[in-house]
Amino acid sequence: MRSSPVVPVETDGGAAAAAGLSAPESATVENAKSGQSVLPGRVVTTRLDVLFVACWSLVAMLVGRAVAPALPGSTAGIGPLIVGVEQLAGFSSQFMAVMGVSTCVRLLLSTLESRSRWFRLVAIITTAAGLPVVISASSRHLPAPWLIALVALSAALGLAGARPALRAPQSRAAGLVLLIVTLGSLVTGFGRVLALSASQEGAAHLYGVARWIATAGLLLDAISVALVALWVVRRWRYGAGLISVVATLAGGLVWIGAQGVEPRDAAAGPLFVARALAALTAHPDPFVQSGIRYFVELSAIFMAAVTLWFRRPLGVGETLCFALLARVSGDVPSCALMLMLSALCAVRASLQPVRPHEAPLEPSGRRAALEVVPVTR
Repeated sequence: MRSSPVVPVETDGGAAAAAGLSAPESATVENAKSGQSVLPGRVVTTRLDVLFVACWSLVAMLVGRAVAPALPGSTAGIGPLIVGVEQLAGFSSQFMAVMGVSTCVRLLLSTLESRSRWFRLVAIITTAAGLPVVISASSRHLPAPWLIALVALSAALGLAGARPALRAPQSRAAGLVLLIVTLGSLVTGFGRVLALSASQEGAAHLYGVARWIATAGLLLDAISVALVALWVVRRWRYGAGLISVVATLAGGLVWIGAQGVEPRDAAAGPLFVARALAALTAHPDPFVQSGIRYFVELSAIFMAAVTLWFRRPLGVGETLCFALLARVSGDVPSCALMLMLSALCAVRASLQPVRPHEAPLEPSGRRAALEVVPVTR
């Protein structure tokens, strides 16, 4: 009687180890195979921290960059309200900077699991050099050279984080949006430097070139918003209706703001909206109508809030939210911090395991080893 050959059987944990997954990630894969959606506590805790920072960044940006500058002069008899909103704007900005820096450090430690040596090197250098600049900017105004350096540091981290995010299927959309936003930050930053030089030297033709560069930056900004809208449509069956609501709200606010362009004849509401929209947009002005700029700006803010509702793929919604909030304002310290957070969230999303029905990939981009099953005769 001939005995059947013994074939080694590899368990789920061994298959996960062969695929290069860590213990918490292998636990996630095993729970996904059993039909349960259970995440390790470390991932859940990190996600809650990132969600809190993203929500607070939305509030801080709206209060600090839109409401506080628009209130003075919009109507009479609101002096105490103006003082209170300014104090709230200062506190929200400071709190966002502290929470953002601490979350950035935590995300950096979690993304060091990436197999890309280039990303690890760039991430450590850029965060170590960029975060002290962000902390310094939260207490005083920085000279232009420091802001230019902050643009370069945040853009370097964004470009380094886009590569591993593009290689993983679950984070490919986040990597593409991150890449476009980073390029827009570089383009717009160069345009602002050129506009500053033109204003100091009184060169009108040089300022015209800066406006053309700002137009290119606005185009990249609009492309990033359109890509996020397409991602929402593909992720949810009612996504098209949600995007229509967002576009309607943005268009309605732009129309209301257009009624407050002339301060003498405008009511308090339209005048406040017009000033808030003007405060949100950056300079120099591109060669497009102001209504188009305002529409893109508002659509980006609304889309940033929408992306936080999507839990799957893990970390992609937070990446898109930070990218839309940062957008083409890398010389603003808070926006540069959000771009760095977006890059680290994108890499973190690329390290998360995918569901069983998707093709499993290692963080390096290679296909994971197949599970070994017993053979009987």
